[in-house]
Amino acid sequence: MDQKIILVTGATGYVGARLVPRLIEAGYRVRAVGRSLAKLKSRAWALDERVELMAFDILDEQALSKALEGVYAAYYLVHSMNAHNKDFAATDRDAAELMTRLSAQAGIERIVYLGGLGQESADLSKHLKSRAEVSEILQAGKVPVTTLRAGMILGSGSTSFEILRYLVERLPLMVTPRWVSTISQPIAIRNVLTYLIECLRVPECANRVLDIGGPDIMPYQRLMEIYAEEAKLPKRWIMPVPVFTPRISSYWIHFITPVPSYIARPLAEGLRNPVVCQNDDIKTLIPQTLLDCRTAIKIALDCISQQKVESRWTDAGIMQPAEWLSPGDPCWAGGTF
Repeated sequence: MDQKIILVTGATGYVGARLVPRLIEAGYRVRAVGRSLAKLKSRAWALDERVELMAFDILDEQALSKALEGVYAAYYLVHSMNAHNKDFAATDRDAAELMTRLSAQAGIERIVYLGGLGQESADLSKHLKSRAEVSEILQAGKVPVTTLRAGMILGSGSTSFEILRYLVERLPLMVTPRWVSTISQPIAIRNVLTYLIECLRVPECANRVLDIGGPDIMPYQRLMEIYAEEAKLPKRWIMPVPVFTPRISSYWIHFITPVPSYIARPLAEGLRNPVVCQNDDIKTLIPQTLLDCRTAIKIALDCISQQKVESRWTDAGIMQPAEWLSPGDPCWAGGTF
């Protein structure tokens, strides 16, 4: 049984909250870090004796230094895109630089970072540029880094999946921006988690930037059509038009879905960029069965219908989820608000 300590930053986030219990199953001890201790304690795995909880902001140098003590490897799942941060790219840059310096001082053996796909170009969105910049900062440090670059993550509760779900379910006729024809290579959340865990066991993954994606490469419009088919919805009519700016798109997403505009806008800007794997080295290093988009969507819908959504995009950050504010079901229970 491997009792190495693994640090998971962003443990209250969508990916982090699912990663922690799987690391425990793999035999590791986990030090789970988030900004809200109450959120960390609300997780079923919080009571496991192999889990240590710590709550602080990632820019707290003293707290981060303490969190890195005795750690074998660290997962860097931090993102500063929130309602109170006007320049998330600058904050992410500062946080990555601090993580790089303190990790080297602590002598940890590996950092694993989950970044974003997107080929470097003048047209690359601010969000995707920031993801690439964080990877470069971490890679420039003394600690070996594995960067896994993913596009859209298909899984119940993810930001991208919830945008897809609400748009398709609520709009039988969609007058859409041009980005519906942009090519993407989505990946199922369970495949992401497998790559994250197994890369610690494969020495060849160190000091590498590895693209991860599913077997399907398709435009977002086709993804919407598949969702409608799996959700047993009538045919959705999709009419792309050239007049939607990123700002209008973000407000459109904000109005139709639960995703607020401060998150929707950076994501909407990135939808104009093709997000397709540039290398497939990970398939040789970590073989696994990759779920196609239809199967991933079906599994996500099954989890939603059975109320077995393990984590949601709303779990991240220090703010309390709306359902914590009063007892009983909230007025929007069932997703109709």
